[in-house]
Amino acid sequence: MKEEKKGKNRILIMVVTIVSAMLTLGLFCFAVSAKPEVIFPAIEQEKTQILFLGDSNIDYSFGGTEIPEIIMQRIDVTAYNCAIGGTCAAKGTEPYERNNYYSMFSLFNLSRMIETGDFTVMKRNRRFMDSSSSDIKSKLLILEHLDYSAMDYVVLHYGMNDYFAGFPIRGEDPKDERTYQGALRCAIERIHKKCPQAQIILSSITYCRYREVSKDGVEAEESFSGLTHNNGIGIIEDYRDAMKEVAGEYEYTIFLDNLSGMKLDDSNYSEDGYFHDDIHLGEKGRELYAEGFLQMFSEIDGK
Repeated sequence: MKEEKKGKNRILIMVVTIVSAMLTLGLFCFAVSAKPEVIFPAIEQEKTQILFLGDSNIDYSFGGTEIPEIIMQRIDVTAYNCAIGGTCAAKGTEPYERNNYYSMFSLFNLSRMIETGDFTVMKRNRRFMDSSSSDIKSKLLILEHLDYSAMDYVVLHYGMNDYFAGFPIRGEDPKDERTYQGALRCAIERIHKKCPQAQIILSSITYCRYREVSKDGVEAEESFSGLTHNNGIGIIEDYRDAMKEVAGEYEYTIFLDNLSGMKLDDSNYSEDGYFHDDIHLGEKGRELYAEGFLQMFSEIDGK
């Protein structure tokens, strides 16, 4: 009888121990996974806060220094680089390689996630998360936990990939996100809801050259200036002018003309350091962008 009682006590102790361990593990996992809603800006809140959204010329350093980093080196601000290379403003209608990736991070969709605060579409795709670089994951962390209400400026730098994709500039519906202007308008309004104190800087397309690509993915040897090559919709100046037009429609937007301001064109395209390749800025080119940005910034700040 005593042995039977001892056996029951052992079983009870084992059950209690297992349950306790499971509860402890559950609480531990919750504590590890639970994150505050807002992490950034957690420090240096007194500094001017700038969020950069855009394509590869903002995203990458190409072995040098990223544009947001250059700006932080020049003036005492906090800049968040959440630009993603290869992205557009507009929503594509035709499927292309890695379409889901680009659609997820292009402005038309990114602005929706910012507005709703729901970024689960990224995390639900386990294959995407497993294959994504640490750079993408760090930007997702910022986008999820950024205090958008604390932003002083939001920079939207899009146009290059819209030009190369041949996306329409405008349509009958001014808010058709399959067009460049429609996507910009919708994104501006969504972001303004989340960042009501911020001025939104529309940063135009920069100089580039157009190189034909065959269906097999082979690039042509010869490239053509974006200032003269029509993609079927227009030249790069048309995309620049379209962004300027949209910027003029909102009282809280500022337009940055990189085509005129940076003074990069066919004449100095081949000069060392200004370009990394046909479309990406080299170290000198990124310095030129930063100079134009800071000139604009000083004029805003002086008002």
